[in-house]
Amino acid sequence: KKQLMEKQSSPRYREFLALRKELPAWSQMQHIVDLVDRSQVVVISGETGCGKSTQVGQFLLDDWLLNRAPDSHIEIVCTQPRRLSAIGVAERVAQERDERCGNAIGYQIRLESKISRMTRLSFCTTGILLRRFQTERTLDSVTHIIIDEVHERSEETDFILMILKDLLKVREDLKVILMSATLNAKNISEYFGGAPTLEIPGRTYPVEQWFLEDILDVIQFVQEDNTSYTNNNKKKLEPIDNLDELISQTSMPSHTIRDENLNISQICVRYAGHSKLTCKNLYTMDPDKINPELIEKVLEYICEGDHDWPRTGSILIFLPGISEISTVIEHLKDNPMFNPRCSQYILLPLHSTLASEEQAAIFKKPPEGMRKIVLSTNIAETSITIDDCVFVIDCGKMKEKRFDSGRNMESLDMVWVSRANALQRKGRAGRVMPGVCIHLYTGHRFYYHLLKEPVPEIHRIPLEPLILRIKMMELFYDQNLYNVLEKTLEPPSKANIISAVNRLRDVGALDMDDNLSPLGHHLAALPVDVRIGKLMLLGAIFHCVDSALTMAACLSYKSPFQSPFEKKDQADARKKQFAVGNSDQLTVLRAYQKWQDAFKISRLAASNFSEENFLSTRTLTALADIKQQLLELLVAIGFVPIDMQPSRNTGKDRVLELTGNELNTNSKNYRLLSAILSAALYPNVVKVFTPEKSFEASAMGAIPRLPKAVELKFKTKADGYVHIHPSSVNYTVSYFPSPYLVFQEKVKTSKVFIRDCSMVAMLPLVLFASNLEVELRGGDFIISIEKGWILFKAYNHRIAEMLKHMREELLQLLEEKIKDPYLNLLNHENGNKIINTI
Repeated sequence: KKQLMEKQSSPRYREFLALRKELPAWSQMQHIVDLVDRSQVVVISGETGCGKSTQVGQFLLDDWLLNRAPDSHIEIVCTQPRRLSAIGVAERVAQERDERCGNAIGYQIRLESKISRMTRLSFCTTGILLRRFQTERTLDSVTHIIIDEVHERSEETDFILMILKDLLKVREDLKVILMSATLNAKNISEYFGGAPTLEIPGRTYPVEQWFLEDILDVIQFVQEDNTSYTNNNKKKLEPIDNLDELISQTSMPSHTIRDENLNISQICVRYAGHSKLTCKNLYTMDPDKINPELIEKVLEYICEGDHDWPRTGSILIFLPGISEISTVIEHLKDNPMFNPRCSQYILLPLHSTLASEEQAAIFKKPPEGMRKIVLSTNIAETSITIDDCVFVIDCGKMKEKRFDSGRNMESLDMVWVSRANALQRKGRAGRVMPGVCIHLYTGHRFYYHLLKEPVPEIHRIPLEPLILRIKMMELFYDQNLYNVLEKTLEPPSKANIISAVNRLRDVGALDMDDNLSPLGHHLAALPVDVRIGKLMLLGAIFHCVDSALTMAACLSYKSPFQSPFEKKDQADARKKQFAVGNSDQLTVLRAYQKWQDAFKISRLAASNFSEENFLSTRTLTALADIKQQLLELLVAIGFVPIDMQPSRNTGKDRVLELTGNELNTNSKNYRLLSAILSAALYPNVVKVFTPEKSFEASAMGAIPRLPKAVELKFKTKADGYVHIHPSSVNYTVSYFPSPYLVFQEKVKTSKVFIRDCSMVAMLPLVLFASNLEVELRGGDFIISIEKGWILFKAYNHRIAEMLKHMREELLQLLEEKIKDPYLNLLNHENGNKIINTI
């Protein structure tokens, strides 16, 4: 209290206090404090920029400092959905209070913490709070929990809401404040038994809303035929002499039909008030592509076009992800108007992996005579506020986590935004003066085909990480899994829960009684798909961290190999030069390692290497950044014993340098790498069937004829006979030393194809597969996997039992690793034995 009173005379504190008083949240300060004092749960809604994220925690802290008894205690924890916003909000609040982060105000994210015994208001990611719940069942020291951005409905946020709902029955003294940037707070209030709600009024100006057809009319953009941005089904639009006659004979198409499914005359009828050029563009454009040329033309019109819009203020462009942001920035740099050397415009990327100093540039006022152009992911919808934004260009797409049934794992897909997302984006433009929002999709799509709200994450992603969290938490030890999930805000279907439990059994995270295995304990601490997590852990256990993380990055993202249509044969030949071990994954690994060798010489050498070998430099640099993030996760759970700070995305791979030689002793051991890959991809196993042996005549007599690749047959347990995809290095292979492959993905077109597959030897399947049994059949000892789908014959009972014993030793090693993450298997007798056997 004394420090707060002293601060109030500080010029810097008073300067920020004046700014705080201008925020709409300030006028609600006493109302918020009183409502929290009277209620266990309060729901606060308010537009982005109203001040709720920075002010509500301060209101509660200041009220306690000024009015509470000296011996009372306060600890306020405020969650943010992203690391960037947790740091940003904490630093802003500390700045407003004229102090440094780490004193009364702090933050905690993965691998980075600025909190101390003095900290009373801390900001953290939702993942950090969940990890606290794993070790502190009731969070006894915490007095207030603020959950920000609940409208995003992430799986982690929905899970925390469920935990809090249960916890409030035990902790009647706990105060929970739920904050949303949208007005749909009713269902959240009802979830907490009709909790009181409070709306903070916005402070926005009117925003003009333009759609694609409107802006095309004024910028005179021409969509060229036969480009990568042209709809594949409409590559060439022949001149139509009687178009007007055709239009007169065409009725208005049903609003249920999407624009891309209309013919040219139907497009002209739907968009009757627009020019023929606009209609031609709408007909030929591929709506699923982000066209940098179109964005460039819209920017040129905003900046120098004939209109009465403001000539000042920053421009915010919403793009799906980092890759698209990089592409558009590079494209704009080729335009003299936007090139940084011209000192008219500043191009600034904004995404969740920015370093703090890069983030700070977003909020700085540009020099006189310059304008900011911020290219952002959906982080700028609600988490980050750009105060001087006047124009928004909305590309209409975002990256969203989905369950990919073909790969049987989580994927990050580019999808259309919802109307709620689009309106949030529009609202960013009216912060300081009347603004303009230009949606690069049609009004018809906006009104008839965009979802009203985003689908809650819990309904579209794999449930495995959530189930593992539930199994780890003492709070739910004595509760049925299905009953726990039934208590979420919008529960997932029972079928999805059963599928996730089966996948956890397959990877060995749950035993047949659905209890956590030693592996499951570790996977629960890794916020990644369980198969990727398993590959990471095995890479650390078997001292091949760098190679395992490269393969894990490829599993989570995509292969860097490219195959241009006009140079397909050359690209395939180059790819085969890297082939190793009848494995697509090891082939990619080898190519990546060669690119790294070139990178050590120079960036130019790496670029030339990529071009010569039909590799995407952008994908390779993205893989390097993903590897760094995956390493951070292993360090955070103690599996890799190194000191490491969160890093920014640079496209430079430092994993080998950071982890050193000992942790990578086996990084070039392809047999071991193949084994841990098979463990991660199991049960995606394919049997290889060869044709019956035939003979051909020769001068030496009849000799066995080698089969051709097309004569081999491939079969999976779930789909029956399948085919190897032509893009695989195994497509033309006619002989496999082992009759088993593991695969990453299956694709169904006219046939079922498996993509990205690797041959696997017998021993890894025996060691890492689930449901192994030893049976005696007709005098032979049979090792049976998956209830007889995979069978191996052992020469005698002793060998069969030895293999079974080796599996038990491996599980025992994993259990020991649970107790001691720093256990070194290279110095462990049994560990070395298993590695050498594989």
